[in-house]
Amino acid sequence: MLACVATRENDMKHAYLILAVLSATLATGCASQPAKTEIPEKAPPVSKPAPAKESARKETTKKEAARKEAPMEGEVVGKPSPGSKFAQLKIGMTLSQVEKLIGPPAKQSTHPTGKASIPFYFGPDRWVIHYAYRHEGVLTFNSGGDQVLTRIEVNRAE
Repeated sequence: MLACVATRENDMKHAYLILAVLSATLATGCASQPAKTEIPEKAPPVSKPAPAKESARKETTKKEAARKEAPMEGEVVGKPSPGSKFAQLKIGMTLSQVEKLIGPPAKQSTHPTGKASIPFYFGPDRWVIHYAYRHEGVLTFNSGGDQVLTRIEVNRAE
């Protein structure tokens, strides 16, 4: 019985040793192959990078331009009365734009969507933010990237 246990331990040691040698051989074989790169005869001139403030400003304007060009999905439930706070809003506005335009809400709530539990999902609709305004209604924002207005629900009884 003892000889059987000793043989198993030796076999396991040999198996781990063989596995380690094969792994090392594979790793060195992959690392020893040089990568082929082609160098063009004439390299294009290198331009100077823009200062950080200007490039950040350009990126922001590009995002805003893309947001204006692409139609945003969303819905408006009810019809806001002319001259009301909600009449000034448009689907696709960010949370900060809405707060600057009509002010802070009376009530605010946040809850996760079903996509929040998907591993490695980083899309824009993992969380939902609700802003409730008295005598106006409720605004819904998707959270997880830019906090974008996706639903305007007019409810004057709110």
